[in-house]
Amino acid sequence: MGLLVQRSDTINGVRSRLEEKFAGAGWSTTVAYGAVDSLAEDGYLRVAAGGAERSLHVYEATEEGVGWFRRWLSDFSAGPPVLRDALRAKLEYVADERDLQVVLAAIREQEEACFGESESAHLRLNRARRRGELGSARSAGWEVRLRFALMSDEVLWWRDWGRRLKRLRENLEDPGERFEGPDGDLAR
Repeated sequence: MGLLVQRSDTINGVRSRLEEKFAGAGWSTTVAYGAVDSLAEDGYLRVAAGGAERSLHVYEATEEGVGWFRRWLSDFSAGPPVLRDALRAKLEYVADERDLQVVLAAIREQEEACFGESESAHLRLNRARRRGELGSARSAGWEVRLRFALMSDEVLWWRDWGRRLKRLRENLEDPGERFEGPDGDLAR
């Protein structure tokens, strides 16, 4: 919805922008089709210009859609984000050592992938800095500050997720009564 609040577009355009803006999210290639159809059915989008086929129609946000999006944007709960992780769910269903070894192999792969994504995000951040896309810290407007914050947060998010997976893997391989407390210290 946010992409169409920003500017009108085709479903194919939304799909491309979704992949570009949220490269690490792993969206399916068909998510834009379902989302646009659902939002249009709810009255949040309308066809602004018909195309030769449905994927080429240009969609725009309705006034009701913009209002719904603005309410969603300002709706933050007071508590922490929801902890909904497929890996944690899989670990709850490990039945034996063989299952655990399969999950450990997957964790190793995800761990390396996270560190790789962090490196890629860091390269994108540095490239944006070299190109002058992030301006100077003193003269940056809100859009530049927002872009910098999102880009640097992505670097840290992937790095921290990789570290979390590494700690989880190490604890599964050899618990040794290790626990990292809230201050980052390792208690035994």
